[in-house]
Order: sequence, then structure tokens, then C-alpha cells
Amino acid sequence: MRTTKTIASLAAALLLTVSTAAWSADVVLVNLDPPGVGLNDPTPATPVGGNPGTTIGEQRVNVYNKATELWGAELDSPVPIFVGATFQPLPCAPTGGVLGAAGPTYVFRDFQGAIRPATWYVSAQADALFGAQLVNDIDIISFFNSDIDDDDPNCLTGTSWYYGYDGAEEGDIDFLTVVMHEINHGLGHLELVSESTGARFAGVDDAYMFNMLDVTTGKYWNEMTDAERLASQVNSGNLVWDGEAVNTNAALFLGARPSVKVLNPNGLAGSYEAQPASFGPPLRENGGTTGKMVLVDDGVGVGTDGCEPIQNKISGKIAIIDRGACAFTVKVLNAQAAGAKGVIVANNQPVGPAPMGGSDPNVTIQSVGVTLDLGDELKAAAAKNSVAKLILDGNFLAGTQNGFVRLYAPNPVAPGSSKSHWDTSATPNLLMEPSINSDLFPNTELGGTLDLSPSLLKDIGWPLL
Repeated sequence: MRTTKTIASLAAALLLTVSTAAWSADVVLVNLDPPGVGLNDPTPATPVGGNPGTTIGEQRVNVYNKATELWGAELDSPVPIFVGATFQPLPCAPTGGVLGAAGPTYVFRDFQGAIRPATWYVSAQADALFGAQLVNDIDIISFFNSDIDDDDPNCLTGTSWYYGYDGAEEGDIDFLTVVMHEINHGLGHLELVSESTGARFAGVDDAYMFNMLDVTTGKYWNEMTDAERLASQVNSGNLVWDGEAVNTNAALFLGARPSVKVLNPNGLAGSYEAQPASFGPPLRENGGTTGKMVLVDDGVGVGTDGCEPIQNKISGKIAIIDRGACAFTVKVLNAQAAGAKGVIVANNQPVGPAPMGGSDPNVTIQSVGVTLDLGDELKAAAAKNSVAKLILDGNFLAGTQNGFVRLYAPNPVAPGSSKSHWDTSATPNLLMEPSINSDLFPNTELGGTLDLSPSLLKDIGWPLL
């Protein structure tokens, strides 16, 4: 299930004043809900996952305070960071919806203590650099979807918010992870460029833009024209983050890259990025699944889509199947029934690897998705008895391009999500991907769910503990 997080709109301000030294951060929740709803919901609740609250509202407040505590332990600031929060109905459907939305209430430039001149900084960071509050108001505004707990069949059917601290949501939505994610947007994990025009906010660079690199053009976003930024924001896989802290720490959090490793023919031999399926056994770094590749034929319509029982001989081989017409699980199960030892699904659209979503406990073979272009090359090679391996390739980090961590840049643009998140190819999943993932929950090991988030904040100039 794909659930989207977006950022709130913001107001801008311009002040020039004085700075002081920084101290550890005090992140403070400001409850914006009226009595009886949202953070003040009096509905009785049973304590869960370390959260002692006995009403839904109390549990929500407890989770939010846990999130502010975790973020406060990372940041250095002599100024309290005030985070406004409220529950409201947000866009939602049975299979997906907006969990939360957040952003800065103000941005500032050219204040004393600013790292770069003529550059926007979000309110919380500007206060930390300046050493005092630039505006006596909340720094971050955050919204959370109230329909999720209302048993609304039209909003993420069958799921609810989970208010424990232990990440044991078991199919529900971990509220702590979502709050951690949204607070980080308000701290500065976002850019302010128009998605429709490519224009900078009020004609001025923001702190995030200086680390956004398009590896195709070799330009950073502060160096681009509006038109170049519009093209870059949909240059999927090639828009990356170039910052010293993230570059240094990426290997602490990202694993080996899911790959198709072609062993022959020599002209195609090499390791190619792939998207692992969300079902079936995981890829392994050692060993892998090796076999001759063969393009399937199910004998019906577009025979290479694998939507009907496979007719040609693929037993003991790695089946190549085209995306389209039926679910990924159906394709893989048909190949499995015909004796295939693995599956490669070639995308039918030029937007990256086939996404390979779905769930079926009956799948027992490994499968991956690849791009349209690579799929065409693999199909041509399959006619020449070529051999490939499905593997986690330790020579590359998942979610990177040319050694840099990718930013989310789908084509077409995803409003409110593009550029201000890590790409979904990151493995293990990162907190600041555009969709929530069940393997995230805050803990202390290597920063836990915060993973690369403090590193990115450091790259844009946040003072950290």
C-alpha cells in the first residue's frame, strides 16, 4: 500500500538582526486542536507499546512528545523549536492516502549568523543560527489524517494509527514514524522551488538547493535556470544529494544494491540495478540465483506478459517477462509453476525499473524488476543463451547513483513529494522516503529511524550535537 506524505505551504519573512551561541534543542509541541478532537480526543484507549496513555488524545500527545524528544537529542539550538500539530481529514482512499503534512511557517534570509547570503532558511534553523527567535510564533506546522482512526472504509481500509513506541504496528500505521518524518520536513528537509515553473521562492535560493545535483547535467540546482530545474525534477534516478555528511555516512545505513548480474555474453556482462519484489524470498549478497535467461511465451495475446500458463520451456532458468495486463504476483507464480528458478520483469514504461509490488505467500522464487531499456537488452541476450544472476551486489550501495544518494524524482512529478524525499530505491528503507515502510521505527542504534536525516540537516548548515 502506497501512502503519500506532503508538505504544507509556508509564509515567508525577511529580517535582519543579531546572533548568539547555540545550545541543545528543546522541541516543544503546540496543540492546535480544539477540545474533544484530535490531540484532545477523550475516547478511552488501552496503553500500548510503552505508551501509557488511557485516551486516544493522550496517546497521540505522548507519541508526539516522544518524537520531539528524539529530535531534540540531535539538534543544537539555544532557542526552543515550537511545533504546531493538529488532526484533520486529509485526502484518502481505500488503498492509499495522505498520512501527514508538514512544513515551516516562516523562512528567513540575510539575518546575522546566516551561513550563506541571499539564501532562505526555515524558521527553526534560522532561529538556531541567529541565537534567538526571529518571530514569536510556531516554527513548524504539522497535520495528521483524522480519518484513519475513524474506521472510514474509504480511507486506508482496515488500518488504524498505532500509538506504541516499539514499532510493532503489525499492519497498522506507526504514528511515531510519521511524526518523526513530518517534523524533519519542518526542520529543513525540503526545497522551496515551484513544481510548476521551476522558479525559486521569491527569486531567492534556499539552503537545500545547494546540495541538489543532477548527475546528467553536472549542475547543482542553484546553478540552473527555471527550465533546467523543471527537467531535473523528473530526471528519475539522476537527481542526487551531494553533501559531505550524507556522502560520508551513507554506507552506515544503505545496503548492497539489488542487481541483475549478467555473466555472459561479454558485450553485456556487468551488474545492473534492479527492483526486488515485495513478495517471495529476498535477494542474497552471497550466492544469488544463477541461470540461463529465457523470454516467456504464454501463447495468448502478448505472450511475453506471462499472464497465462507459460507454454515454452523455462524449467531451471531465469524467466524474462514483460510488465502489463496482470499483477506481478500472477506473472511470477506462472513462471514458478513452469519450473523457473527466478524472474526478471521488464518495465513497459521508461520510468525506471518495474516496481514489483504485491503480496502472495505462495511465491517461493526470487524476482526483480528492471528498466525498459535493460529489459530490451536482456531479451536480446536471452536468445544467445546468456547467463545472469539475481543478487545483492556489495560493490554498489542501494539507492545511489554515481556514489551519491538519490532524491525522489519520479516522472511525472509527485506534488508535495518530489525532491524533498529520498528515492524509493534506498535499501533498507529510509525515514524520509515518500511512503511509510513497516521496517522503520525509532531506536538508538546508529540513529535508528533518523538514519541519514541528521546528516542532511548538517549538510544544509544545522548545528548538531
